[in-house]
Amino acid sequence: MAKINRPQIKKVARFLRGLPGDDCGLNFYNLEGDEKEIIASRMYPPLNHQQAINFFFFVCLHQYGFWYGDESGYKEPLSGCLDGKKLKGSDLLWAVCKKALDHDFLIFEPARLAEMSFNDLREKIFTDANGPIDFPDNQERHQLTNCYGQWFVENKSEPTKIVELAHSLNRSLGFFLWLTREVPGYNRDRFKKKNLLLAMVLSNRPEKFLEVKDPQSWSPIVDYHLMRLALRLGLVDLKKSEQRANEKRLWIDALAEYRIRRATYRAIKRLISKSGKSMPFIDKLFWTGRQYCPEMEDQECSQCIFSEVCKKRTELFQPIFRTTAY
Repeated sequence: MAKINRPQIKKVARFLRGLPGDDCGLNFYNLEGDEKEIIASRMYPPLNHQQAINFFFFVCLHQYGFWYGDESGYKEPLSGCLDGKKLKGSDLLWAVCKKALDHDFLIFEPARLAEMSFNDLREKIFTDANGPIDFPDNQERHQLTNCYGQWFVENKSEPTKIVELAHSLNRSLGFFLWLTREVPGYNRDRFKKKNLLLAMVLSNRPEKFLEVKDPQSWSPIVDYHLMRLALRLGLVDLKKSEQRANEKRLWIDALAEYRIRRATYRAIKRLISKSGKSMPFIDKLFWTGRQYCPEMEDQECSQCIFSEVCKKRTELFQPIFRTTAY
């Protein structure tokens, strides 16, 4: 059974305490450059775009499952090409959705999504330089898109209303997470990964769509990248039988997946508490760390900020389990 490694958490927390700053994490607008700001215009809307909130709700809805499997287990990550550049997973999703927004200003309106056909979703949104993206679950993504749009239509609501209401309250983040738990696609994950990601996007954007007045309501955003890094870093341990299946990247059942995810959640919560750093700060470090500790390519440990405190268990992997949660 997966369990947290308290001594290793303490060691990493001590290291994190010594790092300067405690910024709020990724801002989903620009990228850090050596000398000047780099606007990520191919991934995110410009400032004060009237459809930005609709765009972010839709993209975060589909932030899951960027990999292929076979009868045994994990095969390879999902990737595509846009504007002559190879993009993987989440980066590909951001880019194709931004391109769709540039071509059709109203494409992410819930009423449009409620009625969108399978072919329109594939050809107008989920398409790169090579044509429609071959997601492992194209039919499910179409159903999810329709159900999401229909929920807003039936409830005479829209994403901006949810954000504005939460923004006006003292427990803005907690209430936002509570409100979105009813929205299809955001309503089945006990760890609220997509809800938390969406909240981070809305609160970190320069427009500050959602002002977080209750930072204690933040929780770790537990996706497969975070679980992979937590295992390799040594924050979470597996028993030998689990470790063998993990190293071979085999399918596991729901209980085994839950135990790894829960242990990762607990480990990161403890890391935040012991280090004194904020959840968004920690999340940004791990999100950046995924570049140097990828699924298939060789690790670049010397470039990773965690290198000096990492157990470097690079043979370990994320749990192989198909879900729409992450």
